[in-house]
Amino acid sequence: MEAEWLLLKCKCGHAFGARRGNRATCSRCGAADNITTSAVFNDSSQLADAVARANLPAEIRDQVEKKLNQESRRRQASRERAGVDTIHRILRDATDSEGILTLESLRSKLSLEGITEPTAEQVMGMAEVQGAVQRTGQEQWKWLA
Repeated sequence: MEAEWLLLKCKCGHAFGARRGNRATCSRCGAADNITTSAVFNDSSQLADAVARANLPAEIRDQVEKKLNQESRRRQASRERAGVDTIHRILRDATDSEGILTLESLRSKLSLEGITEPTAEQVMGMAEVQGAVQRTGQEQWKWLA
């Protein structure tokens, strides 16, 4: 059975977390009474995020949430753009007329596409492992197929 994690709120206004079944005391003032349960989570990382958000001053909470949502959407868009077909096209575009592919040319092409994940190093590592390219020098590869 997975542990349940509780988001708790103390009478002093501080939010903190605890595992269900454990005696909870406020991590700010040490109180053990007048503690209310605000939410229940199955994952401790979700609890950690909830505690951090709950303890943000109300004046900046909306701004922080907005920025986090924007970053999440940007990452998702980057992943969608960086599909297998897109990565193959970028690899071809980054290859010179002699069939040489450099890490710098790949970085440049990924940057032009706005792709931050996977990195150029990760792409080349995958291409090497799959046997599509062979290292011919420092940060330089040649196509095998």
